[in-house]
Amino acid sequence: MKRILFILFISLSLTTFATYAQCGEEVKKRALQEMGDAQYIKDFSINLTKSPVEAKTGMVRFNVLLNSRTQYKFNVANGAMNADDIVMQLYDKDELLSSNLVSGKKYKSFEFVCRTTKVYQLVFSFTGGEEGCAEAVLSLVKQFNE
Repeated sequence: MKRILFILFISLSLTTFATYAQCGEEVKKRALQEMGDAQYIKDFSINLTKSPVEAKTGMVRFNVLLNSRTQYKFNVANGAMNADDIVMQLYDKDELLSSNLVSGKKYKSFEFVCRTTKVYQLVFSFTGGEEGCAEAVLSLVKQFNE
């Protein structure tokens, strides 16, 4: 009986690790490949869970410092087990500046030309507060002179 429980425990542990790995390196590699010719700056690992007791779940926020006169690209790769694609939004405090969700369609990336150097908020969420995972990459496309 102990042997069966031990085998069951090991099997569940490996299954959990394998599920987590699907949202790890493979998804990150895909996000980096989809970055294209832009210059890598930073990546973000998103793993959202849905809580039955909390009303506000399924969202994560990162602060990013962006420089003026610079064009950035934000791209995201979704985990294979996600029920829906993730929504990625760039905010200046409460003002939505850009998003990969346009007219109900979710895109893999968006670009943003920064006009003021400051800290912005990059917000990730799933429609309806669902859970899932994704990897996102912030990259530099172009710097403008004057």
